[in-house]
Amino acid sequence: MNAKNIIVTTASRSDFENILAFLDRQGLAENAWLTGSVFAALQRDEVWETVLTCRRRHQIVGVAYMLNQRKVPVENRAPGYDPGYDYDIEMDAEDASAVEAMIADFPSDQLGHFSIFRPLIQAYFEALPGVSRREGDLYFTVSLERFCSVAGEEVVELTAADAGLFEGYERQHRWEYMGEEHRVFGIVRDGRVATSTGVAPITPARAMKRRVIAISGLYTETRYRRMGLGKRLVSYVTELILRDGHAPLYWTEPDNAA
Repeated sequence: MNAKNIIVTTASRSDFENILAFLDRQGLAENAWLTGSVFAALQRDEVWETVLTCRRRHQIVGVAYMLNQRKVPVENRAPGYDPGYDYDIEMDAEDASAVEAMIADFPSDQLGHFSIFRPLIQAYFEALPGVSRREGDLYFTVSLERFCSVAGEEVVELTAADAGLFEGYERQHRWEYMGEEHRVFGIVRDGRVATSTGVAPITPARAMKRRVIAISGLYTETRYRRMGLGKRLVSYVTELILRDGHAPLYWTEPDNAA
């Protein structure tokens, strides 16, 4: 598409550094999933994945990742999986004209599912006819300048050797399924883990680039809740991530906003 000096093209591996720079400017934490999807798609080069770049006067002003469910081979699907739509889209854009240009390149005769974090893009879609919206998880991040540490009990890093500290508890970690970069932190009381959380990168490792580090699976045993332990734990790992120069990302379901 070429309108208002905007051109939408299919990206290649050589575009990744420029795409990453755009997504970082837009907000790396907000674009963590999109960054990971784009990186994986450009590495795999599968026919059912497409990465689009939208440029205005040679500068990237929009990026989209599309997974075409119709093209995914049966052997690559989970048994019985039926998404109920034809394609998935993750995208970010600088302005409404970039959004409009990229939408023109999506299949117009198929049903799409869009994951959108940017209010500007949400507003654009809400104005379109025939669009239904569903609220997703709540995402949180913070900058080093705005971060306020929460003091409290000592936080320790846990390994598979500490599995006994979880014995008989509601929450059990599956250490054998954790990747090399996955870390677990917790607060120990009475010789057992009272609260714990996992920390792992979402975005790919790139030299001299910040990464998005997810804080996930926060769980406090029932008897230790409402004591501020979870808040202290999240504060500790958030500060750790910020001091390493990365962007922290914590998310939860809407019914667990507290």
